[in-house]
Amino acid sequence: MDSASLHEFAMAAAGRDSDVDLFGAALIVARLRAGPTDPNGCARELDLIAEAAGERAGDTRDPLVLAQAIDHELFVARGFHGNSENYADPENSYLDAVVARRTGLPITLSLVYMEVAQRIGLHCDGVGYPGNFIVRCGEPGDALYVDPFHQGARLDREELLAGLRGRELDGMSPDALLLAVTRRQILRRMLTNLYTVFRDKRDVERWLGVVELILRLEPWNATLVGERGMLHYRLGHPALALVDLERYVAAAAPGGVSNGALRLLEELRSHRGSAGDPA
Repeated sequence: MDSASLHEFAMAAAGRDSDVDLFGAALIVARLRAGPTDPNGCARELDLIAEAAGERAGDTRDPLVLAQAIDHELFVARGFHGNSENYADPENSYLDAVVARRTGLPITLSLVYMEVAQRIGLHCDGVGYPGNFIVRCGEPGDALYVDPFHQGARLDREELLAGLRGRELDGMSPDALLLAVTRRQILRRMLTNLYTVFRDKRDVERWLGVVELILRLEPWNATLVGERGMLHYRLGHPALALVDLERYVAAAAPGGVSNGALRLLEELRSHRGSAGDPA
């Protein structure tokens, strides 16, 4: 990913979480694809969906009625649905492709839902439910839970809590997993999905692009700095690899540096020393 896009992403994700341009940042993520993105077309289509949903809902501010209007326009009129047949397709994580193809992952379909809801005045938040990102509509005390991946299926709070019983929650309470996540957490989860896809495919260039974007959210993540160094090396950029690996080793806890990174760092330092020797 080019430096201009990385800078734009950093600016979109800067400031207070309420100031994060989630829509703009998600469209920058879509630049990881080989082809062009269409941010204006994506925004225009979301506007049209919201206009139709607003007309269907009428003048009401009732969250249930507004959500039903969104459901109709997304899942009935336009056929948005989860891509369970080809879940690992990176296009499922690119917002403009999801809007154009009307299929995607739980998190990108949730983002589509949230964007439409915002346009018609329905307050929605993302919820990082384990294994299935969902949307919470309305106020927390009287919330409506929607599953956009399964075409707007309604989820009861008690049902969601029951689904967490017996699961390893890393010390978190079940109730905490039904709280709204931040905009940066949504971007991180989107990027984590793409990270897994490109790492598993050994698509080193796009793997590196995802790592670069995550580091704009987590500049303190020394492990990712080290991983970026390894990826730079694999792409034939030893000078960049050396800088990152030295940063990684300096920041890592004692004994926390991988042997592979240490060996590569030693090799790069040796080559640098050899290049500086007199003829």
